[in-house]
Amino acid sequence: MADVILYTGNAFSAADGKGRFVLPLEMRRQVKLSSGGETTLYLSVHGDNPCAVGFGDSHRRFLFEEVEDLAREARAAGRAYDADIELERRLGTIEPVNFDDGGRFFLHPDIKDEYGVTDSLFFYGVGRYIQLWKPETLVDSKDRPELIRNKVRRWLDQRDAEGGK
Repeated sequence: MADVILYTGNAFSAADGKGRFVLPLEMRRQVKLSSGGETTLYLSVHGDNPCAVGFGDSHRRFLFEEVEDLAREARAAGRAYDADIELERRLGTIEPVNFDDGGRFFLHPDIKDEYGVTDSLFFYGVGRYIQLWKPETLVDSKDRPELIRNKVRRWLDQRDAEGGK
């Protein structure tokens, strides 16, 4: 069995003049490791939080295999389970985006629109995937750790004080 890729840490990215964001270096390395050296970041919606999620190919495959396992367990227990609906939920919203050697990528327009992302992203490694937050939304998310919310609030305050937006 292959090692599980775990994403940790956090970082900010402001959009460049072309509207691209930069995947942080360590997260970029993990995505490539997860994807056999390919530079594809898979993006999707988070099921519970108002943010996007990003990951490499190994997690995409894990999502599929997990549904197969759940379907097998349901059959063995005599329970109803609609694997097609679950696959739609888990895999149907995934959008692949490519990043260059510097980690630059265009956030998929559907993801941008869904979360109101315009000029900045906060990357938050939380295990098997990376959460991608509009910074203002994360600050308002009372369920996030106070340390992280305060870090993002300070970054937004500094950005605003420097005249950025």
